[in-house]
Amino acid sequence: MLGGFFNRWYYGNEHKPDLKEEDIPKGGIARFFDVLKTHFWKLVQLNILLVVFSVPVITIGPALAGFNYVLRNYSLGRPVWVWSDFKDGALKNLKDSFIVSIINAVAAIVLYINFRFYSTVKLAVISVLARYLILTISFVFILMNIYIFPLLVTYQLRIRDVYKNAFIFTIIKLPHTIGILLLCIAIVILSVFLAYLPLFFISLSFIGLIINVYCRSVFYEYIDSRMEQLENTNSTKESDENSKGGNE
Repeated sequence: MLGGFFNRWYYGNEHKPDLKEEDIPKGGIARFFDVLKTHFWKLVQLNILLVVFSVPVITIGPALAGFNYVLRNYSLGRPVWVWSDFKDGALKNLKDSFIVSIINAVAAIVLYINFRFYSTVKLAVISVLARYLILTISFVFILMNIYIFPLLVTYQLRIRDVYKNAFIFTIIKLPHTIGILLLCIAIVILSVFLAYLPLFFISLSFIGLIINVYCRSVFYEYIDSRMEQLENTNSTKESDENSKGGNE
């Protein structure tokens, strides 16, 4: 009995085989629920890996890189080996993910210190305006983090370009991004009411899967589809040039 339980824990349920590429739903919501249904125990395993390896500032960046790398592969319908993919994602993005975690920590500290400072300013107008500005910047920065790690593990970008693209996506998809954030907050609040246990076992993977499936649709719309169009255009030009060369 226990042997079967641990086999399902590590390998997944043999009665629910991995999805074939042609069976993968194209819609984000359908894909999310198919991954959740088919790979539930692997998502539990991934959740525990993130909790165990997320030491604040020191390893949380690489751990989040490995975590998002696994979930990105799930959102693309690729075969996943949770531990090895988690490790590969963390090691491939070790330097950049560590820098991102430092940037995020420094930004949070600077914004908090400035908010506290302007809370003590005696000029009411300046105090209120400055605090509203800091809160707005903080809110946008939180929204940007929905895109930062999925971008980091998907594309070969400089860190400044990761943040630039995260900001662009936040602005152009603002209502959707806010909706994703509110959904994630709701899941965390529900987990707290359930004695925090879901956070240790499934909630983080649940949130991460929502974010990565959503980001996959955004990246395809604004990056991948345009790259495909560019490649098709270049291929057509090359074919035309070859045809002209042959005719001559």
